[in-house]
Amino acid sequence: MQAQTEVAVAKFKGDRPAAVSYTFDDGLLEHYTELYPRLNEYGIKGTFCVNGKITDRYEQLIAAGDTSDVLVREKPRMTWKMLREMSDAGHEITSHGWAHVNVNRLEGEALRYEVQHNDTVIWKHTGRFPRTYFYPGNAKSPEKVKYCEFGRVGSRVEQVSIGSKRDEAWLRNWVALLIRDRKWGVGMTHGISYGYDHFSDPRILWNHLAYVGSLRDSVWVGTFHDVSAYVKERDAVRLKVRERGDEITVRPSLPLDREIFSEPLTMIVGRVVVSARQDGRNLDVIVRGDSSLIDFNPGGGPVCIKVSGSANK
Repeated sequence: MQAQTEVAVAKFKGDRPAAVSYTFDDGLLEHYTELYPRLNEYGIKGTFCVNGKITDRYEQLIAAGDTSDVLVREKPRMTWKMLREMSDAGHEITSHGWAHVNVNRLEGEALRYEVQHNDTVIWKHTGRFPRTYFYPGNAKSPEKVKYCEFGRVGSRVEQVSIGSKRDEAWLRNWVALLIRDRKWGVGMTHGISYGYDHFSDPRILWNHLAYVGSLRDSVWVGTFHDVSAYVKERDAVRLKVRERGDEITVRPSLPLDREIFSEPLTMIVGRVVVSARQDGRNLDVIVRGDSSLIDFNPGGGPVCIKVSGSANK
């Protein structure tokens, strides 16, 4: 009797051992002028969290020609036009609160405005509604996390500082441990060459990004949104597998809001897959020895797979 083919969801996209997200706080101008080009060069998508009120104020000062304000002199910010360009290029622009206020100090309408108004402003300027939230000062409570995560794929509740305290060796070891332990790491920094917790030398970050960009087979470098959505979908989805000869039908069931959770998952099939289709379209297949990888929509219809060879036991 032929053994049933093993079908499972990979821990991370592409069945990579680890995932990492690079998050940058406060919307500093050098995130656009210095960081953004390098992320594009290395094929990395970053996550940038901004405060709409501060971005608006910076633009007003620039329009008025006021260069005396500390916001212009010492901590210049990205403009909405820059943020729109980055969003269009696939980087995540998300919320750090409207005015960078500690959510633990807010209740009622003040809390709603701080959290939700910033969503509206980001959507207005970028065309994309933010589905994650980053807490100002990293201050939070279980009650505030529940409130802020409503209607989102997640919020940044754990992070590792990758700024002034780190050097290249530390950052490489951090990634190596993620790979060894098969984990997702969230790196957080603010300034690159200025601002809070900026690097002692920006080349530390540039060299690290180049290094991580070379680890494509070992590390999924994704936005905070994409990895957060993947992890929650992966843990929630259920697969019903039916096998007949060289045909396998996989019916996914995802008990999450499909308007919010739409990140493709990677399926591992313990056979050589010839073709795969879902919802009337062909799916990309990567054959890896005696098994195959398929990226599929966990909220979609049945995945119809044709295979060759014997099932792996």
